[in-house]
Amino acid sequence: MSHSSSQASVFKFWFRPGATVRALLDAGQGHLMALIAGAAFGLVQAGRIYLYAEQASGGILVAGALAGLVGLCLIAYLLRNFGRWFGGQATFAEARTALGLGLIPWTLLFAGLIPALMSIDPEVIASWFPLIFVGFVYGYIILLFSISAALRLTLLKTFICLVVTFLVSMFPLTLLAQLMVKVFSLAA
Repeated sequence: MSHSSSQASVFKFWFRPGATVRALLDAGQGHLMALIAGAAFGLVQAGRIYLYAEQASGGILVAGALAGLVGLCLIAYLLRNFGRWFGGQATFAEARTALGLGLIPWTLLFAGLIPALMSIDPEVIASWFPLIFVGFVYGYIILLFSISAALRLTLLKTFICLVVTFLVSMFPLTLLAQLMVKVFSLAA
């Protein structure tokens, strides 16, 4: 894609995520951006821990970014495999790309909440709940359309595939988080 075409794709992603992700996958693009988005998602989640830790270290942020990449790969692998149950045709790289790009809205939403939590009274932020909820749902819709485009499935089949994937991945990801917390608490 040309530079102006990729800028149009970035804008179009927000209101036509499925078509944009499909075009990127067909052109063999977007994988690096998806990996960066996965690492950024993990980094943002670890940022909350970092800001409130008694002994904050850069290791928390590095571990968060790595956990984001590992989580992205694990969930994309499961999505691809469970998607095959429903006739999905995505490769592992396509599933990873679609999942990573689909996480961008949530990453931005959570990244915006961190400074808000630091500087604004939590009761004021609680009054923003409807707006935050709409952002969360909008992010989920973008995630659903992105993954649907990669798997080449209907939205209903993609939704069921996502539900199965998250139910199966809850245990390993929870175990991974517990191990990481134990390792960092021993290192501190």
